[in-house]
Amino acid sequence: MRAIVCLALVVALNAHAQRIEFIPWLAEHALTLDQQSSLPDGTPITVTQFRFYAGRFLFYRGGKVISRNDAYHLIDAADPTSFVVDLDAKAAAVGDSITFMMGVDSLTNVSGAFGDDLDPTKGMYWTWNSGYINLKLEGSSPASPYPSHEFELHLGGYSPPYATAQRVALYVTGSGPWPVHVDIASLLAAADIRTNCNVMSSGEKAVALSRIAATIFSYHAGIEH
Repeated sequence: MRAIVCLALVVALNAHAQRIEFIPWLAEHALTLDQQSSLPDGTPITVTQFRFYAGRFLFYRGGKVISRNDAYHLIDAADPTSFVVDLDAKAAAVGDSITFMMGVDSLTNVSGAFGDDLDPTKGMYWTWNSGYINLKLEGSSPASPYPSHEFELHLGGYSPPYATAQRVALYVTGSGPWPVHVDIASLLAAADIRTNCNVMSSGEKAVALSRIAATIFSYHAGIEH
């Protein structure tokens, strides 16, 4: 009898579980890797890789934290199953706001190797003294000044004054699920693929672009994609 009650409770909680769904977006469409598209100014572009870390989720109602998810999730445009972050039943009542880290915080960086999405073999880790790559965006465009016409943005670094992880805040409505656009075009516009659109280490440019990257997330209620 007790087992039946416990099973019923698990089913009930799962039925009320909610989620955030990150949707990589390029110009006016959901991103398709390896497919030529255009930026809003008409510049041809092909994105071959887009990945970032999201974690340390806090869920608010009336300014009070009602639930949290401390795990880090690797959102990878090559794997649509990675777009969804499942929340617990308490978060289903958020109806207010959500914050999360874009990138991996400094404490996690210095706490040693991790498994799951933080496994260094995932290709999002530099070295012990440089830490995780918070966001990786790669592709090509005829506008790129390099002979290969490629661009590479690897934004990372956790040591001051070049710490790059950013906290993102979003106002949301209803009880979820909550679709969140990730506007890649805005980041590329700031990086300017016509000049020096290659960032492969920590530093001032990585910090500046990371701050911009924190602004490319927006909540869109009831969108189709």
